[in-house]
Amino acid sequence: MSTAARRRRRRAALVLTALVALLAAVGLYAFAYYQGWLPGDGASGSDTDQVTATATAPALQPSDVTVNVYNASGAVGVAGRTSEALASRGYSIDAVDNAPAGTEAPQVAEIRHGPAGAEGARLLSSLFPEAVVVADEREDDEVDLYIGAEFEEIEPVATDDSATATE
Repeated sequence: MSTAARRRRRRAALVLTALVALLAAVGLYAFAYYQGWLPGDGASGSDTDQVTATATAPALQPSDVTVNVYNASGAVGVAGRTSEALASRGYSIDAVDNAPAGTEAPQVAEIRHGPAGAEGARLLSSLFPEAVVVADEREDDEVDLYIGAEFEEIEPVATDDSATATE
């Protein structure tokens, strides 16, 4: 084999090696970019900050939910006792009454809400897992709790009476 042929083979091997190395470097860069290991430009950093700020927003608290308690079961005093139990858990109580005439009584309970009260209804339904949640067309964020015949009452949260006795 002549020296010219050897040079060509050596040159081809060097070019192929350089191309493979370049391809490997581009692949590593792309991998690092998609893993987030490389600092991005200002626009992508602000998106990350905005997502982080949104993710740390506080959850809805019971004090943010206004509940109307209606007795559709016919049992005496159940709406009052339930409203006291909800108030002891921090819920704001607006109305406590018998269900309006003609209201169909739910089997256990029914939680009614408008679009603005959807989160509050979800929070309230965590106390009454067998309640049926029904969306309606109201515009306010109040939530209605209709108590049915098979409703199981919840107990009020115990308060520390010794702290109030010493004040």
